[in-house]
Amino acid sequence: MSPSANISEAPLVLIVDDDVSVRRSTARLLRSSRMRAESFASAQHLLDSENTIEADCLIIDVRMPSIDGLQLLRRLRANSQRTPVIFFSGEATQEDEDRALRAGALAFLRKPVCKDALLRFIQMALESTKRANHLAQANEALRGCLDMLASVPELDDFLGQVMMAITRQLGAISCMLRVFSTEQKCPLFELLFQDGRIVSPTDAGYPEVCRSLPSEELGIESWGKSVTVLHLDDPQTVLKPEGLRNYLLQHGVRTLLIIPLISRGELNGVLGFRFAEDRDFQAEELELAQALATQASLAIHLTQLAESAKRSAVLEERNRLAGEIHDSLAQSFAGVCMHLAVAAEETEKNGKEVLSQIGRAIDVAKFGLSEARRSALSLRSKIIEESGLVEALKMLAERSNIPGRLRCTFRSNLENDASLPVQVRQDLLRIAQEAISNAIRHAEPRAIGVGLRLDRTNLILKVTDNGCGMTNTEEIREGFGFVNMRARVKNLNGSLNIRSARGRGTSILVTVPVDG
Repeated sequence: MSPSANISEAPLVLIVDDDVSVRRSTARLLRSSRMRAESFASAQHLLDSENTIEADCLIIDVRMPSIDGLQLLRRLRANSQRTPVIFFSGEATQEDEDRALRAGALAFLRKPVCKDALLRFIQMALESTKRANHLAQANEALRGCLDMLASVPELDDFLGQVMMAITRQLGAISCMLRVFSTEQKCPLFELLFQDGRIVSPTDAGYPEVCRSLPSEELGIESWGKSVTVLHLDDPQTVLKPEGLRNYLLQHGVRTLLIIPLISRGELNGVLGFRFAEDRDFQAEELELAQALATQASLAIHLTQLAESAKRSAVLEERNRLAGEIHDSLAQSFAGVCMHLAVAAEETEKNGKEVLSQIGRAIDVAKFGLSEARRSALSLRSKIIEESGLVEALKMLAERSNIPGRLRCTFRSNLENDASLPVQVRQDLLRIAQEAISNAIRHAEPRAIGVGLRLDRTNLILKVTDNGCGMTNTEEIREGFGFVNMRARVKNLNGSLNIRSARGRGTSILVTVPVDG
């Protein structure tokens, strides 16, 4: 690797202090520790810089002219900048320290700062950023798989997409899927994802002795229904069939992550992920991997159903499986939150700076749970016929709530919407889903309100949020899913009015004419 590559991949730490000697000495310390360091003489200089987006950590002095450190932190958070912040000061009061930690600072150090303490907290910040990014990527992969399950016409293609998403998310070098018949436990088919594509074991040159084996010859029953990690360099590790271990070692595989695929309480397949290094996994990594693998299990079941049933039966089964998706993912993400909450209790004695990074990870997990709940609702194609528009919108609002981060409410003056055409009710539900999803993903609101009312001639849907808002006309016209909303409104012969201003949220008003 070239020296320039090493420099570009090093963590970037930004220093904000009006004392030039402090800036220089801190920058020298960071660079001697193989980090990139950039310094700014004032808070305004940092706000004018584009590097805050790329920064892995910020070190900020509390007492500065014009804009002090605490004011700077508030501005960064208002602009959706979540980079970990470490404060240091030689004159700050205990009240300043308490306010900084309440605002989300990772640590508060007194000048002269101990070099070892500063480097230790920077390392914590880097680990916090890495962990939050990993969870965010996993949540995005999960959301993408849920969306595909509702829209990909060929479920075999969906299965390959899920294998690809999980393999890349985990950083594995390849992945193998084996699917068994429920009754005889005999292999139905096998797929291998490697070198960026899905192939059969035969095409990949997989040993013939290891292909098309029943579950008992693979020793799957001994693993049970839990995730299993196998270290191939460990002579105590047992791997069937005989010869598979040597084959994998020869091809650079050092660790196997085995995830059983369960549907209706029965084992219907197994996913095996291969890693080039001897590695272990954190509890939340295994939880998220299991949540993603659940989608593969559901896809297998749907694929088998599609071979013997009409399309209407497949859609009906999707409605039922939507409940399974919600239950399994709710359990998985609840597990993530539980592990992190326990960790928070155990580390409370180490100070608030440790709790802040755990709190960020909990927020990410809660966000993923809300995404899963809303995606599961979208799979229920008959939700309107089953519950009606008012009840469906109420459920949508409830499932969009993120405890401690977002409150979503619903109000309506309709007592009975059964007289409304099904297409009107269906399109209004999808428009509300799109509006809420756009707000959560792009505006970071604290509150979203959904309203539905009927006057003499019009049905009116209103979705408002208090997020960051938009000022760009083109962004409002073409961006953030508004094209889909306009198409649905046009089909209903209605009108769409979008109002937004930077820092003042967004309001979406849909008016649809109905018979009085």
